[in-house]
Amino acid sequence: MISVIVPAFNEGKNIGRVLSVLEKIDIIDEIIVVNDGSTDDTKEQALKYNVKVFDLEENSGKGKALKAGIENSKGDIIVMLDADLIGLTEKHFLSLVNPVLKDEADMTIGIFAGGRKFTDFAQKVAPFLSGQRAIKRKFLENIQEMEMSRFGVEIALNRHAIKNNLRIVNVPLENMTHVMKEEKLGFFRGFYARLRMYFDIIKMWV
Repeated sequence: MISVIVPAFNEGKNIGRVLSVLEKIDIIDEIIVVNDGSTDDTKEQALKYNVKVFDLEENSGKGKALKAGIENSKGDIIVMLDADLIGLTEKHFLSLVNPVLKDEADMTIGIFAGGRKFTDFAQKVAPFLSGQRAIKRKFLENIQEMEMSRFGVEIALNRHAIKNNLRIVNVPLENMTHVMKEEKLGFFRGFYARLRMYFDIIKMWV
């Protein structure tokens, strides 16, 4: 069984673009949107699709949102996808999940390629920060850092995978990217949000 978890904070303008693709993919058993204290119409937009929506009363960060999604999911394979993806296709999804389905990997990490220069470059430099992943549920148990990790959740997953000798496969996601924070919030607010994200990531390293 495959569960897809989409954490979302103020993604009303973007989330439909992702969910409209996911709901047409036959091998997906459930799609869970975790509405992370959004103040826009994220929940209303998500409910237009065949998904389950779980609400967090206040914005608590990506780590807590993913943890809530996992706890409310049933799949033995968990797929994590960002709510602001651009260019997602069924082919991308299958490329991400098939190595885990075929037991060729315990976790896959999707890497943007051929989308936009800035996001492509960022993921070439630090592919371990990608939020697009598929992982066997049994390997998500007892990750104590996940709930506290906010934007450092990918680091927490990587550390857990390395510690437990998981098989990790990087999967190129051609012609795919995401909306940058500066585009969502304006340059200054977006840049500040990016700095906060990097701070969360750095905290997980030390």
